[in-house]
Amino acid sequence: MACSHIKSCELFVQFALNPALEIWKTNYCNSDYECCVRYKMSKIGQPIPLTLLPNGKKIDINRKHDEFGTTALFNCIEKKRVRMARSIIKTTSVNIDASNVEGTTALMAAVESGNKEMVVLMLEFKADQSLTNMHGQTAHDIATECENKQLIELLAKHQ
Repeated sequence: MACSHIKSCELFVQFALNPALEIWKTNYCNSDYECCVRYKMSKIGQPIPLTLLPNGKKIDINRKHDEFGTTALFNCIEKKRVRMARSIIKTTSVNIDASNVEGTTALMAAVESGNKEMVVLMLEFKADQSLTNMHGQTAHDIATECENKQLIELLAKHQ
């Protein structure tokens, strides 16, 4: 059973481009989540610092300026906030083709979420459809795997 707080956990937003995220997900979110300090705090309604790790350690986050925009963009995609994503793309120096540790680009993430509006936004800002993730999949491949005909057609139309 997975953690009931996984959808609202800010850890994913803060560390979207960090390989450790997959380890935390495996060890805490998808297995022993009751040992997660973040889970325990959320369960009793305490505020959870963004720098608190599941094991209770706090870290200093030293990120490059452009990583903040990328993290924010992936957060918008996950939360289906199209207007906010548009604002980030237009007002920051975010790289529309930046990827996370799995090689997933913003376009691929939008396709995975099934959010047509978000996919249209990524295409509007010339997201590169030829990029592949660590599994060798393009955004079109992901749409095909998800059997999302609407997105398959949309991506084909914009190639």
